[in-house]
Amino acid sequence: MMNANINVDIILAAHNGAKFIQEQINSLLQQSHKALRVIVTDDGSEDGTIDVVNDIMAKDPRVSCHICHDAKGVVENFNNGLQFSDADYIMFCDQDDVWENNKVEVMLAEIVQKERRGGDIIPCLGFSNLQVVDENLTTIDEDFYRFSHLDPRNNLRLNYLLWRSSVYGCTIMMNKTLLNLAGKVPDKIAMHDHWYAFQAALNGNVFYVARSLIKYRQHSANVVGAHQRGLGARLKRFKKTLKGIQRSVESARVMNALLHHQDVNQTLSIGEKFTFLQKNVMPYNHERPAYSTLFSLLWLIHG
Repeated sequence: MMNANINVDIILAAHNGAKFIQEQINSLLQQSHKALRVIVTDDGSEDGTIDVVNDIMAKDPRVSCHICHDAKGVVENFNNGLQFSDADYIMFCDQDDVWENNKVEVMLAEIVQKERRGGDIIPCLGFSNLQVVDENLTTIDEDFYRFSHLDPRNNLRLNYLLWRSSVYGCTIMMNKTLLNLAGKVPDKIAMHDHWYAFQAALNGNVFYVARSLIKYRQHSANVVGAHQRGLGARLKRFKKTLKGIQRSVESARVMNALLHHQDVNQTLSIGEKFTFLQKNVMPYNHERPAYSTLFSLLWLIHG
């Protein structure tokens, strides 16, 4: 098998995931690509997650577990795991999904072809589609992006990634060149997947694999998910979404400053704020009109 000896590190962020984490880790260890390590980073679990992982570690030396003592959330948890990675290729993993057994092999075959420009290896990141499933892994939709009314190819455009992203971390494979360039995710960036996708688009290459390589499990405890909700749950979710958009505005300030070689603390004029919206948000406001409108309002106030 091509690329069989290339090492891949999978960073799995865990938090109170005892219910599903064994099934997820089993799907990683059963990958057709065997040269991999599973680096579990745990953010303060209190439900027996560590015990489950320790039992797996005793049977397979490819699995390790590290505690994220700061317990600041998903981004810091992934940052904690990255410090233990030394492979040429890195993947991110959630605790409650199930990977198709050829996911690593497929993504690796793609990235080794797309990371070269001339004779150089450039920063590179690829992402795939997902299959949406319920708690029992029954299929809801084979195509996450169709189900969510999102265009995955928007993520190939830098102006889209300046302010939002629909790259999901659990689908990503990136090379060490990108990690070395981008470093760990800065404090003001909302999500790890957005940061690395933006950095790859800015400095190298982002590509999309139009195959559903993950069973993306939807259940009541999801941090991020695609499942449909009733009115009460939607109202509760709106408050979380608003906070998420506020964080996205802060992320956009950082990435816009980086793009234009400006100080992130520099205050933009109202004209510069409108120009940003015209170039980067308006071309995509049909995709999520409510999200785009809220982002635009908050950008004008806080951007």
